[in-house]
Amino acid sequence: MREPRPGDPESFARLHARVWRETYRGIMSDEVVDALDPEQFRPLWEQVATAYAEDRVADDGRGFLVALVAGEPAGFCMHGPSRDDNPPVPHQVWSLNVVPEHQGTGLAQELLRRALGEQAAYLWVAQGNHRAVRFYEQQGFALDGAQNLDGHEGVVELRMVRPS
Repeated sequence: MREPRPGDPESFARLHARVWRETYRGIMSDEVVDALDPEQFRPLWEQVATAYAEDRVADDGRGFLVALVAGEPAGFCMHGPSRDDNPPVPHQVWSLNVVPEHQGTGLAQELLRRALGEQAAYLWVAQGNHRAVRFYEQQGFALDGAQNLDGHEGVVELRMVRPS
C-alpha cells in the first residue's frame, strides 16, 4: 500500500469504474451503472497523484491510499475532514473500494486500518449494499439512523459511525 503516484491515474480510473459497476449493479439504476466510464474518474486520480508528486497534500487529515496486489491495482481508500454539515464526528471515509476478487481477503480491512488507525470516523454506504454494511460493522462502525439521498446517483445512503 502506498500513496498515489503520477503513473497511477489511468489504472486506478479503470479500477474505480470497474468496482462501481460490479458493486452497484442492482443498487443504482442500470442506466447509471452502464454509463460508468474510467474517463469520468481520471481527473480525480490525476489531481490526487499530482498533489502527492508535488508535495501539495494539505496537512488537514486528508489521505489517499492505493493497494496493489502482484503489481496490479486492487483497491483504494480516500478519507479526510467531513464534507457534511453537522457530522457526528469530524473525520469521514469518502471512499473505500476493493475489486471483487480481493474482497474478503483482508485488503479492505488493512486499507481502512492504515487510513484511520483507531480514530473516530463516519461514512455513507448505499442502501442495499449489505456486504459493505457487514464489513463496516466488523470494523466497529454502526448505522446511526441518518439517511441521505445522493442526487447524482439517485441512491439512498445510510450513515455509519465509528466512535473513538
